[in-house]
Amino acid sequence: MGRKMGLVLVGLGAFVIALALLSRFYAYDRVALAPTDEEAMSVSEGPDATIFDIASQEEITVDLVATRNVVGDPDASEEASEQLDREVAIWETLVYTDEPGAVINEENPPRSATHDRVAFDRHTGEAIDCCGNYTATTADLDSNEEVRDEETPIVGQYYKLPFNAQKDTYQFWDGGLKDATDLEYKATESIEDVTVYRYEQVIEPTDVGDIDAPASIFGIDEEGDVTLDRIYSNTRTLWVEPETGVIFKGQEEQYVVAEYEGEQVATLTEVTIAYDDETVGDRVDEYAPLSTQLKIVRVWVPLLGGLLGALLVIIGLIVLGRGTGGRGRRTA
Repeated sequence: MGRKMGLVLVGLGAFVIALALLSRFYAYDRVALAPTDEEAMSVSEGPDATIFDIASQEEITVDLVATRNVVGDPDASEEASEQLDREVAIWETLVYTDEPGAVINEENPPRSATHDRVAFDRHTGEAIDCCGNYTATTADLDSNEEVRDEETPIVGQYYKLPFNAQKDTYQFWDGGLKDATDLEYKATESIEDVTVYRYEQVIEPTDVGDIDAPASIFGIDEEGDVTLDRIYSNTRTLWVEPETGVIFKGQEEQYVVAEYEGEQVATLTEVTIAYDDETVGDRVDEYAPLSTQLKIVRVWVPLLGGLLGALLVIIGLIVLGRGTGGRGRRTA
């Protein structure tokens, strides 16, 4: 009886250990995946922003609201995954920025808009240069069609950080630069009782392109049009839930000026814009439960399962040892 019980305990312990290993190295890789059918909206508010108003040809102060819609393309994601032999998601992002309550349509375009299509690794969140990626921030004045940049590779983290994000530095995409730069871990904080990592990306003033405009608009004592330098800087702060890698809150301190021959002639944009409270609350409600599930699969099942399995194996071996010892004494 003792020998049978020992064998049962050893077998059960080995089975529990196997389940613990499967949880960490098999199940986790299948649940820690960004969806391909994403549908999400976020709203950011930028009160008391300074912008250069083309209509009045002067700097004005306004409140700004940026509405960001993200939609996944499941069919394209599946096709890309098969072609590249890896888990790929393809999402499109459309952002409109205007004053609160503004009616946006073909006759009333927003003050600014961007439209990006990005393929990325479903595990790591890192952009993949493939599959018709593009970014569009301007429109053709004659056709009113958006002008897509399909040549500049979109690199780094774009929508999110990796699952099980670390207290580390990542390369994060910036649409103003059209490049990725350092996003550094700064601190561990809390949003609605959920642990988040705060990261910061500082972009120093950089010449990101030219502006051709009449000199008179900017008070420049020249005839006709002049070419201005567009100088862009930004401090981006992201509060990321580490298990999911999802951005719970985002904030940008944007500063864009126009310079002529090294001298600033206008402030084009000066704003601190951040997710509104409703967007932050929605992120917490949606992803906090997923964070708990991922941690159970990644940490607690392997840890507790491994300990329980090891304990059962040890007890089983002890029972087997005692059974062997007892038979030996009776034989003698």
